[in-house]
Amino acid sequence: MQIIVVGAGVTGIAVAYSLLKRGHKITLIESASSPNQGCSFGMAGFMGALSVQMLCSPFKGKAGLASVFAKTRRLGWDMSLGHMKFLRALANARSADKWKKDRNSLVELARYSVALTEFESRLQDLTFEQIYGLLRVYTNDTVWEEAHKEEEARKGGEWLDAQQTLQVDGSLENVQNMLGSFWMPQEMSGNGSYFSKQLQTLNIADPDLTMMYHTSVKSLIRSAEGKVTGVETEKGEISADCVILSNNLGAKPLLNGLLDLPLQTLTGWTITVPTQPLNSVPQHSLLFENKDVLVTRLGNRLRISGRFWIGDVSKDLAEKTVEELYQGACKLLPQSAQWSESTNWTGQTLIHPDSLPSCGKTSVEGLYLNIAHGLNGWTLASGCAELLSDVIEEKSPAVDPALYSPERFSKKN
Repeated sequence: MQIIVVGAGVTGIAVAYSLLKRGHKITLIESASSPNQGCSFGMAGFMGALSVQMLCSPFKGKAGLASVFAKTRRLGWDMSLGHMKFLRALANARSADKWKKDRNSLVELARYSVALTEFESRLQDLTFEQIYGLLRVYTNDTVWEEAHKEEEARKGGEWLDAQQTLQVDGSLENVQNMLGSFWMPQEMSGNGSYFSKQLQTLNIADPDLTMMYHTSVKSLIRSAEGKVTGVETEKGEISADCVILSNNLGAKPLLNGLLDLPLQTLTGWTITVPTQPLNSVPQHSLLFENKDVLVTRLGNRLRISGRFWIGDVSKDLAEKTVEELYQGACKLLPQSAQWSESTNWTGQTLIHPDSLPSCGKTSVEGLYLNIAHGLNGWTLASGCAELLSDVIEEKSPAVDPALYSPERFSKKN
């Protein structure tokens, strides 16, 4: 088949790679001058299969929309009228049973995906500064006690007291009021941008790939019967047997009038800082549960994330968020990094209220989606690529495709 993939972030690169291996001819279109210019660049540091990030925590009972606002500090809202439909859907998805079901679906896809990433890395000898192990660190009595009661918090690891935590990672010696941690040795982090660029190098070496940078897709081309038969760009029309939109933000205008999906923009921030080689630096990923700070190790750098916002963000709010993130990480690990040399990054992606991606065939013939991965883009990239390739070839995927299909929303309507 001749297939167009729109978007050369980690998800688009991964699906192009999967389809090329199966013998398809791929045209990969990217509006930027190089791959990984969006969230694939700055957010792709952590990819733990069991620690995928949901949009917010569950609530019990029928508190509805009001319960959405009982949120953690990492989640903010732009309360324009355009977001109300999404917020209502989000509230409906926060019941304890629904949230648990969605999380299990997300973890299933993530475990499948991370296993594929590890396998392909070994097969192709790809290195991306991989580090194994996640410590979920607690410094608040209430959060610590509540975590011990949660069923999900007891999976994939073991509880450690403060002394045992320091034995695993001595960089935490300056953390005040540390009560202990939950140690998850199999969770992985690394340089997602470096990984996808290496994968793209393999793509480019394939004669069946046509790579188009500096190319924006203006619209989808449809036949008289309504089938998508290609795309229109500022450089001309390109025909194909089917089109995959893996361009997230760029997908929204292309879907106008075709599909009504509950999508919102998610803005995230990261701080990257050189490590202090003369002092103790983190040997594993560190998640400070009650401070919304995630620290991952990328070679001789640390990447700090943990705050995100639904919708667009003002300059003042962005600066405030970055400063809070910076101050929080600096206080937790004062001796581990050269904090005066930090650099900031912000990026945007799309997310659904259930935190699951749209990966699969749409009701529009010839159109497939691979979008809305939220904060888990790198984690889910390989799994979504294989899932979507199976759907296109009408094979049975290793995971249930209905759970991630874009049509799951229309069926409810």
